[in-house]
Amino acid sequence: MDAFAATRLAAGTAFLVVAAASDLRTRRVRDPLWIGLGTLGLVVLAVKFVVESAPWSAWTFAGSAALLFYAVFFGRPLTEEDGFHARSVRIAVFSVAGVMWIAPFAFRGAVPATGSTAELASTPVIIGAYQGLYRLRILHGGADAKGLMAITLLVPTYPNALPFPLLMPDPRVDAALRIVFPFSLVVWVDAAIVSLAIPIGLFLFNVLRGDVAIPQAFLGYRARLDPFPAHAWLMEKITSRGEHVLVLFPKRGENPADDIARLRATGVDRAWVTPKTPFMLPLLVGFLLAFLAGNLVLAVFGLGH
Repeated sequence: MDAFAATRLAAGTAFLVVAAASDLRTRRVRDPLWIGLGTLGLVVLAVKFVVESAPWSAWTFAGSAALLFYAVFFGRPLTEEDGFHARSVRIAVFSVAGVMWIAPFAFRGAVPATGSTAELASTPVIIGAYQGLYRLRILHGGADAKGLMAITLLVPTYPNALPFPLLMPDPRVDAALRIVFPFSLVVWVDAAIVSLAIPIGLFLFNVLRGDVAIPQAFLGYRARLDPFPAHAWLMEKITSRGEHVLVLFPKRGENPADDIARLRATGVDRAWVTPKTPFMLPLLVGFLLAFLAGNLVLAVFGLGH
């Protein structure tokens, strides 16, 4: 494992441990943590560029990614609840980021088909993709998206961590995977696979309590309405027509006070709730797995060895 890989592994683990602790305690991770991790990643990357005499195209790809990353934390977005706002400074930032990403492709030989520069070309794209996935609610928490963006800057290319990862891609697909499947995406996928243990754990917990109801036993647990759990969403409601219904995937951010009052008025004192699952702990495990084990999807599709 080279010094850059070791630095990235140590820094990422340390920051994600702090994020996981905060997430477990409060279900929130403050933005300065991600800004610090992303900035550290850019500093490490700049040092690597200098040491390896990286081409100008690598610098522009990194600069484009940096602009998109910091735009998440500073300034107001172009779209809000009341519609689109043509904020000139923000549009200018996005335009500069776009030009910095496109410019190298206009020069023959500036972007080789393989190698670290080609991998860097996907960095601004994946940062924009994470923001889009958050707005589409595929990434449910803002901290999830910001954490993945910060990890993208910390490890923008696959690290030289030999003898790790243990699961190596098939040489026939390795070069393509490094471009279309950036390292931070490996982290996310590995974290998602780790997260599959949560519904299994919930089901076993419910079996031990004698609350075996399918499918809600995989998604939550029964809890007292007074006091209502601090980190949970209510899965049961009384509709305006007086029907008692089960909502398997309750809308995030809703205040459950009115629904709790209606349930209690009908004599319900215990109801199904789904926990606000802290994703930072699976993200920490996914980060370590990506470094040490590799892309777990490769094992599923037989593309690794």
